[in-house]
Amino acid sequence: MATYQENKRGIIALTAACALFTVNDTLTKVAALAYPTGEVLLVRGLMSLVCLGVVIAWSHQFSWIRHLANPYVLLRALLDVSANVAFVLALSRMRLADLLAVNLVSPLLLTLLLVVFFGERIGWRRWTAIMVGFSGTLLIVKPSTESLNLWALVALLSAASSATRDVVTRKIDPSVPTLAISFICVLAVTLSSPLLAWAFDEKWHMPNAEYMSFLLAAALVLSIGSTMAVSAFRNVDISVVAPFRYSLLIWGGIAGYVVFGEVSDLQSLSGAALIVGSGLYSLHRERVRHRELSAKSGIH
Repeated sequence: MATYQENKRGIIALTAACALFTVNDTLTKVAALAYPTGEVLLVRGLMSLVCLGVVIAWSHQFSWIRHLANPYVLLRALLDVSANVAFVLALSRMRLADLLAVNLVSPLLLTLLLVVFFGERIGWRRWTAIMVGFSGTLLIVKPSTESLNLWALVALLSAASSATRDVVTRKIDPSVPTLAISFICVLAVTLSSPLLAWAFDEKWHMPNAEYMSFLLAAALVLSIGSTMAVSAFRNVDISVVAPFRYSLLIWGGIAGYVVFGEVSDLQSLSGAALIVGSGLYSLHRERVRHRELSAKSGIH
């Protein structure tokens, strides 16, 4: 059981990480509105690799190279490519708050994947929460026979890739350094950008100094935010800290309104509320389950 101070540190770190991720998403969206998606991913990725490379060199953790052939690390890198490419593609075509709301369905998808990969048993209450969360996603996606919101489905692909990536992460040997995983995944996303450019027949041109500064800032906050997100879940009660991931919706709503003048409609806001509510309830049930298991262990 973590202490109050440890949980407080985790909450502050996760909330700050979510704020930094929103800054990254906002700056990336500004760039993606003016430049092709593949080019944005390449420039931001190269800058992020430099940031991570400096940290690796400073900490003398060059042993990460031997983990390049780790199958789970490679699979996680491929899923990271899918999550990032889908997210950035949808980023320039959706309201920021709506995109983040759809992306936050990933914890619910993760619960489903745990049943498949780890044989975890899920009661009717958590199944109900999952169905409510998917209902909220449908309110945002707004599927219809007349007009299917393709980019919302792309955002849903990003969420599914993120959830699967998190399951694969649990299978990676704890001895593999976090920096190694981060560097390899960023490298994979960066290398995927020319393929994206080829697939969509993108025409690249050199970003001007203003947009280069946006992407540099995005790379910096992304590197720092990723580190803080890892720190947020070390030596804490996950059920206490995890709900603060939903602060993404607050930061995203503020950024979308201030920077892009975006205002989500009532249907999208209702969908976001259902996703958050179902996610919080799932976390509550997880905490109850752990308490019951702890009580049984105490009896025996």
